[in-house]
Amino acid sequence: MAKKDRTPTAKSPGENWFVYIMQCADGSLYTGISKDVARRCQQHNAGTASRYTRSRRSVKLIYQEVHPDQSSALKREAAIKAMNRRGKLTMIRQRKKPARAVREIARLQDIPNVGPAVAADLRQLGITSPAELPGRDPYGMYDDLCRITGQRHDPCLLDTFIAAVRYMEGAPKKPWWKYTAERKRVMAKRDSAK
Repeated sequence: MAKKDRTPTAKSPGENWFVYIMQCADGSLYTGISKDVARRCQQHNAGTASRYTRSRRSVKLIYQEVHPDQSSALKREAAIKAMNRRGKLTMIRQRKKPARAVREIARLQDIPNVGPAVAADLRQLGITSPAELPGRDPYGMYDDLCRITGQRHDPCLLDTFIAAVRYMEGAPKKPWWKYTAERKRVMAKRDSAK
């Protein structure tokens, strides 16, 4: 029996997952995931997508972000659902109106602290442009990268992810090690919760 070619194939565009937020007719916000956001929006407006939106039609798509796989999208969906309304609206505004200096960034390596190796790590996560970083969960990104590569990466990479996401969300330029204390606090809380 002939061996099958095991070379990895490039992901087709339809393989990405999206986290989206809809604004309902009553002003409430609904967060979900889908591989096809346009079709999902039609389903919400037809009353066939979820019980929550069925009684709050019509809905309007106000936010979406791309993720490399369903697991990453589910984690991000949970993180957004844990936010209060004000936090969600702030995140949406920041995504729509990034800081002036941030808008001019076209390549991943133009982000402070991101060199060729970190840019390659971001691409493994399906992130190909700086505009995809605002609203992402750097802790989820780090966990996903460790899972994808099958190895635990240096935690300083997580600090760099935090710095990159925050910068793209409009925070001032800071070296990655300025986020080490925050990362240690968050990881300690996560470890104690387990």
